[in-house]
Amino acid sequence: MTEWQRVRPLAPGIAYFDPKTKMAYSHIDYLAEDVRRRLLQKQVFESHSQRAYFIVEHNELNEYKGLTLPYSDEIVPASGQPRGLLLKEHGEREASALNDIAEKGGNVKAEYHNVGLASLKREESKIEVRPLTAEDGEIIRYGVLRRWGEDYIPFIRLDLFQIVRQLAIMKGVDHIVLLSSALARLGRVLRTAHELGIYHCFTHPGNIDAHGNLIDYEHAIYRDEIPAIKEKIKLMPEDAALFSEESLRFRDIDLFFAGTRDVIRKCQEIYKLNREGLMMQIRFLRENISLSAGIPVLESLAHVNIGFYEDTLKKLPTRDQKRIIGAFVDKYCPASDQVKDRVFSALAQAGEWTEEVTGFISDLGNPKPQRQISGEFILALWARPPLKL
Repeated sequence: MTEWQRVRPLAPGIAYFDPKTKMAYSHIDYLAEDVRRRLLQKQVFESHSQRAYFIVEHNELNEYKGLTLPYSDEIVPASGQPRGLLLKEHGEREASALNDIAEKGGNVKAEYHNVGLASLKREESKIEVRPLTAEDGEIIRYGVLRRWGEDYIPFIRLDLFQIVRQLAIMKGVDHIVLLSSALARLGRVLRTAHELGIYHCFTHPGNIDAHGNLIDYEHAIYRDEIPAIKEKIKLMPEDAALFSEESLRFRDIDLFFAGTRDVIRKCQEIYKLNREGLMMQIRFLRENISLSAGIPVLESLAHVNIGFYEDTLKKLPTRDQKRIIGAFVDKYCPASDQVKDRVFSALAQAGEWTEEVTGFISDLGNPKPQRQISGEFILALWARPPLKL
């Protein structure tokens, strides 16, 4: 652990470990008495998102996402859930997706454990979450998700740019080798997921560890659900017309490399900046925020995901860009050589990641006019059937 602390300072804390279920809880106030009696106190470390914590035991990492104290006063825009809680439908969905992919060669496994019920009241933009009582309110079920994997590093994600470099130094490998390996893993995992009909929907670099393991499938959409969802969204905005397997596949790839295009465009309009000016402002803010507290960016900046290409790859020499992007394409695309030729030619011409470049990869070399389904649209699906389990 001392070695890891030199790579990325981690905030320590205390959690309560259940040796019977292998689950850990950040709070015990509302756990059943028989569970509380068998709990052991353990030192834990917090993730930079402050939504998860992990235990190091016998040189093994177990990560736990979700708190058990049902007090919150807001819905987090990025997750659509009360701050601090992992709702049952999201926890179960993530465990199912990770385990389905693990059966086909993925490296991260998961288990969801239901903890209890709470009452959620909404009043305009405010919410109130309290222990379940006889009062009126929406009944929500919440719990804890355990994640583990042979080479899964929960506290170093690809958006921690400087720390990924430090990790490469600690491992004694070249930074480009580490990134190439990570992108190859991501390509394999994403192809496996798409072949299984699982679409992640939020593939930004903060959801991918330094080894390329893709996690946080809380809002994943399964192929079998698409017909029923389309039936329910006929009267929704233009995103509904895009909603298909093809567009979900496009979003998964485009979001990782190009960022949240809709948010970027809105920021450009609000601040009257061209694209390059906006990128410079975001980079300045990110690079001048101290990493000593383990927080890589302000939360507001975290939602302005400008994409792995702009943030990391574009800064590298062309030969290194080709090596890293090529590693992803080789694992994702069957006819990878032809796809790489088109991708590198388009990148050289445009100087940035375009919809056309994503189209070459997501449509296996035959791009069609596309745009990202918005993140707000994906989150809104959870407010209506059939995604409520």
